[in-house]
Amino acid sequence: MQLDIHSSTELSDVAKLFYGDDFPNIFLAQDGQTFDVYVGENSYHFEYTDGVYSIMPQDHADKRLAKIAVYDALVDYTGRIMPWGALTGVRPTKLFYECMGLGYSVDESKSLMQKIYRVSEARADVLKKIILSQSGNVRFAPEYINLYVHIPYCTTRCSYCSFVSMPIDKCKKQSEDYVLRLCDEIKASLDLLKNHGKKILSVYIGGGTPTAIDDHLFDMLLSALGNFDCEYTCEAGRPDTVTAEKCNIMRAHGVTRVCVNPQTLNEKTLELIGRRHSVQQFFDAYEAVKNRGFDINCDLIAGLPEETADDFVTSFEAIRALKPDNITVHSLSKKNGSALRYSDRSNKQTYAMLDYALSNMGEYAPYYLYRQKRQECNLENVGLSLPNKTCVNNITTMEETVSVMACGAGAISKVIGNGTITRFANMRDVGQYISRYDERLKAKLNYFSSQFK
Repeated sequence: MQLDIHSSTELSDVAKLFYGDDFPNIFLAQDGQTFDVYVGENSYHFEYTDGVYSIMPQDHADKRLAKIAVYDALVDYTGRIMPWGALTGVRPTKLFYECMGLGYSVDESKSLMQKIYRVSEARADVLKKIILSQSGNVRFAPEYINLYVHIPYCTTRCSYCSFVSMPIDKCKKQSEDYVLRLCDEIKASLDLLKNHGKKILSVYIGGGTPTAIDDHLFDMLLSALGNFDCEYTCEAGRPDTVTAEKCNIMRAHGVTRVCVNPQTLNEKTLELIGRRHSVQQFFDAYEAVKNRGFDINCDLIAGLPEETADDFVTSFEAIRALKPDNITVHSLSKKNGSALRYSDRSNKQTYAMLDYALSNMGEYAPYYLYRQKRQECNLENVGLSLPNKTCVNNITTMEETVSVMACGAGAISKVIGNGTITRFANMRDVGQYISRYDERLKAKLNYFSSQFK
């Protein structure tokens, strides 16, 4: 019996690596570890009986081998090779750790990623470096929780953005109502964690742009959180929202790490993607944050519209010269919820941009990585860190080793333990979050109480 891969999300995702949404009819027939793949007028026969494939968990082997078969057929049919091979998931590091969990060394696991999943030499080497960098920071500790708080407001909406985020100038009254309820949710959540003997491993305030809200609301929010003796990150991604007062509020409430994100240092691109700040405003904001002693992360995006590899290199080298503690390099992902749609023409230079960053890290080392659908050139997002400056929140959240208490509109909490992950999602729409607040808070607290028994 032949399976039309259009009916399988996982197999369709492999075809989309090569074609996007408009891929030809592809059929798959399976008999154990033997596969026949039919693409157009061509047929391909594969037998994955080599012992190397036996390391796959039995409950996942059929699906994984089917994806590899479709990938191998499309490589032959199109003549193209993908940097991440047959992998379509968010967390390729999990497979690397899976290999190591079977007793293979780091180098042997790297080789298995290449042999089994067709990951390129360059990307397998990045995974190896990340695993070495994460040593000692990836742990499952049931008594610890990562606390995430979401602010759904920005100064403007970037063309590539698909997050829960709205222009703050149009939402002043709503932002007051939102922060009042958010502060209440934070206090109720912290009380529940305390009553169950949980400890905070890290705090992360994200968005949107948390520093976009008015000073008194920002101070109210951080007061509700209180001070923590742990890694405490606040995103200040829009440089035009970074003021002396905002920096002083963060300092007074114990924030230790601030994200100041230019995305690019090309004025023309900033205007094109809808960011209402200048390159100089970024440098001014960076200096204000640095002068107050925060650890700093800077984001850059590879593959922005009309940018060349040279444009990206200029931005990357200028950021590297500042020596922030972390640099996160994203390859552009075009999502349905963004104005910059995935059907747009791809930036074919994105691979060269990522390749430059990973080949010219200097003192930096990659320490975490994740992937998204519809990323330019089938690439990734990778965090780079100076020695001893890795972000514990990024590592443990991405590797899913520590539970997450998430507060705010669209925030998703996770409870991790005993090989399972369960989730609770807050209302994504801000108006719904406000109007249904009491009902959903009760449901959330009941969820965590039942999970922590």
